[in-house]
Amino acid sequence: MNERVVVVGGGITGLAAAHEARRQRLDVIVLEAATRAGGKIDSGLVDGAELPFPVDMAADGFLARQPEVVELCHELGLGDDLVAPTGAQAFIWADGALRSIPTPSVLGVPFEPDTVAATGLISEAGVADLAARVDIEHEPLAHDASVGEVMRPRVGDEVFERLVDPLLGGINAGNADGLSIEAGAPQLFAAACAGGSLRNALRVQVNAGQAAAGGPVFKGVEGGNRRIIDTLVEQLGSRVRLGQTVVAIERDGAGWVVVTSDARFPADRVVLATPAWITAGLIAPFAPAAATTLADLVYGDAVLVTYVVDKAGLEHDLAGSGFLIPRSEGLLMTACSWASSKWGHYDDGRHAILRVSAGRTDDRRWLDLNPAQLLDQLGAELALTVGLHAEPVTRITPWRRSLPQYRPGHMARCDEIDTELALVAEGLVVAGAQMRGLGLPACVRQGRAAIAGTSAA
Repeated sequence: MNERVVVVGGGITGLAAAHEARRQRLDVIVLEAATRAGGKIDSGLVDGAELPFPVDMAADGFLARQPEVVELCHELGLGDDLVAPTGAQAFIWADGALRSIPTPSVLGVPFEPDTVAATGLISEAGVADLAARVDIEHEPLAHDASVGEVMRPRVGDEVFERLVDPLLGGINAGNADGLSIEAGAPQLFAAACAGGSLRNALRVQVNAGQAAAGGPVFKGVEGGNRRIIDTLVEQLGSRVRLGQTVVAIERDGAGWVVVTSDARFPADRVVLATPAWITAGLIAPFAPAAATTLADLVYGDAVLVTYVVDKAGLEHDLAGSGFLIPRSEGLLMTACSWASSKWGHYDDGRHAILRVSAGRTDDRRWLDLNPAQLLDQLGAELALTVGLHAEPVTRITPWRRSLPQYRPGHMARCDEIDTELALVAEGLVVAGAQMRGLGLPACVRQGRAAIAGTSAA
């Protein structure tokens, strides 16, 4: 008899696990509490906008040099629909102007003071501080730490706060001073573990990346990343059960029974691809320490507001991919992606599409605003930054408890969770953004790995 696998959670991790199980000819069912699969991946039309295509309401791309999503798209028949961004310049809003992000850099960390000085983003004193630090020899990092703890001594406070934190803190709806460098910035972790100077360590990474480059760094799917979800659901067919809230997991001899409000699903193995607080409640009877660790994981709240406006309604030409905002600027928004400039398939020649993000764990102002107030505030900030002066069509997409915050020691805690489950609850596997990576490639990789661990072999 084929091994029976029940996947709890129909986001990208759970669907990737089910896809892999189907490829291995295992009996698999996906139980998703919501009425739609996909979790934090969604695309949709902007009501009232004269756009003939949907727009991503969450992640609009993924790292293509990590092969998992590209490979999955080819398996799903979406390979011909993969598209690359235009490669346009990104900016930082600082001191009342948009200033180019200096290159070269790695995850927002620059290492050539001359190119930093040329952008006007960093003061003369800040550039001098960077120049005094980038060639200092450091001992190899021996353990995980926060990005701030490792990078502030290597680049100085001004560079960290104007470049590193807006990228690594802002996009995670958190704070780079509290972010695990191992889990949240593995390239910087590798550089720190190598020891030596920051300039030499990051030059090695940039040169290696250029040598290995076989195409664009990022890709997306024409028509939106939601197409990955819809195609997975279509191909999995009746194996995906929506509106099925799992209320408990019970032992059944050497196996398990996954219990919903109206059904019981026997399983030899269970893949838990649910948010940490849900997973914690399900595994608490069998693995209390792992459950406590998961329950302690903090999530960030964010909101994405999509703006569609005639290009004539903006003073800025949007020649670039968008901009980030340091917290020192005091704006509500954390980032503004110029989707119609960043992605060729979003440019209809007439409309500008802006994707504006707001929200950090230490800046929850947007949660106190009603929709009209939110649009008023962000609209005023767009008027300031890109000269918005026409009435836009908008769509608000809130993402509550959407971004797990990886504190230092996160990867070690993940190892402890895996170890406890293997010892006391064999057959239960935890995967997803709460574990080893937020991006689409990391989630797909975890889904596949969960099945590699549940195969009969």
